[in-house]
Amino acid sequence: MIKLFVFLLFITFAYFMFDTHKEVKSTPTYVGMNKCASCHDIQLHSLENTLHPKIFRPVTSAEEILGDFLTPNPLVTFKKEDITYVIGSKWEQVYMRKIKGDYYVFPAKWMVTTQQWVPYKVHSWQKTPASIKCNGCHTTGYSKETHDFNEFGVRCEACHGPASQHVAHQKMNSYAECKICHTKHKTFDNDIIVSQKSAVCGQCHSRGTTTVLASNGKMTLFNFPLEYLPGHDLNKSFVPNSVKTDKKGVNWWGNGLSKNRHQEFADFSFSKHSKSLINLKTKHNPHGGKKDASCLKCHSEDYRSAKEGHRPTIESAKLGITCITCHEPHGIDKNIRSKKSINAKCAECHIFDIGKNQKHFPCPSSKASCVDCHMPLIGKTGGTYTIRSHAFKIVPPQATKKYNMPSSCQNGACHQDKSVEWAIKAYNDFYKDSNKKTLADVILENK
Repeated sequence: MIKLFVFLLFITFAYFMFDTHKEVKSTPTYVGMNKCASCHDIQLHSLENTLHPKIFRPVTSAEEILGDFLTPNPLVTFKKEDITYVIGSKWEQVYMRKIKGDYYVFPAKWMVTTQQWVPYKVHSWQKTPASIKCNGCHTTGYSKETHDFNEFGVRCEACHGPASQHVAHQKMNSYAECKICHTKHKTFDNDIIVSQKSAVCGQCHSRGTTTVLASNGKMTLFNFPLEYLPGHDLNKSFVPNSVKTDKKGVNWWGNGLSKNRHQEFADFSFSKHSKSLINLKTKHNPHGGKKDASCLKCHSEDYRSAKEGHRPTIESAKLGITCITCHEPHGIDKNIRSKKSINAKCAECHIFDIGKNQKHFPCPSSKASCVDCHMPLIGKTGGTYTIRSHAFKIVPPQATKKYNMPSSCQNGACHQDKSVEWAIKAYNDFYKDSNKKTLADVILENK
């Protein structure tokens, strides 16, 4: 009996080790969010409560469908029972079903913020498969060959890359059977991607196209980067939308700032925040004194993210301020959107004093936060201007007159009861330089 037990134990051990090594040696593959749970329960639980995993999902309950199907509407040519998948829940909700193996959106979407139906690809919805228009950004593990994906929604591996090798290596370090050959001190490099680059967010928070030419000569236009790996630069074949290509003015304001959603990465890339490290390395210290590692607390995200003893120097630092400097990626920081928390985050680096005897902000700090002026609501989604600009530029009220766009003074709930002329005068009276030229003039000249 003892010999039989030892033999069975050996067979089990050999099979386990063979299977583990087979997994490790193979090309990394997507394994799914649940595989992360055993080691990353806090991050997983927090992420599940954010919008990312829910951005595209199968309908499991009628309550998930927010649209009004009780009131007759000529735009709604489909029934609630026809819907098998939903996209979105915060600003708007798009409805889908599978037809002949592909996903198609219905020709009306529900605007959550305004509680109304609007037409959506009415004449082209049956010619617009979501697999080439939407799914690359709304799923995890999307394949350009099969148009299939590993998981609905944006989950762990969308930002960390395929995790099969990482999971296998953790088994080697954790399981008693594996420790016979693999010591607990052994580490594995590059088996999972941990990147602070803004491009990780930019893979979806961008508008553009990727063109693929098949062997049969057929050309397919995808509305997202294809098979982007986090940590890398965006696919070279991805052509981002720009002011020059936006002939109808749908996505960009006349001053070059975004007016539509999914363009945060473009705005951020133009901002001084994204160039914070480059400017530190190439320019004089704007605050005076010698440049040293203490400057990196505000100028480098790889410095801020590194553990004590492993932080880069000014020479070795690679990244400036990036998206995760302000956005905790797993949704653990639930207070990030509070006015007090936002101001505290900005105050980590910014001293609110722009000159001698000059107050930094015209409005009481109890009424307006930093982002109300520097990240005004000028991006349109859900039928209203609800997306903040990520260019970190004040939009003066003169821009309202010149470009017919919301300004920093009149966006959201700010000064909506006042005229544009009032806002222009108030702005000019508050901000003047030594040459009597208003700050608005300077901003418009250097747009």
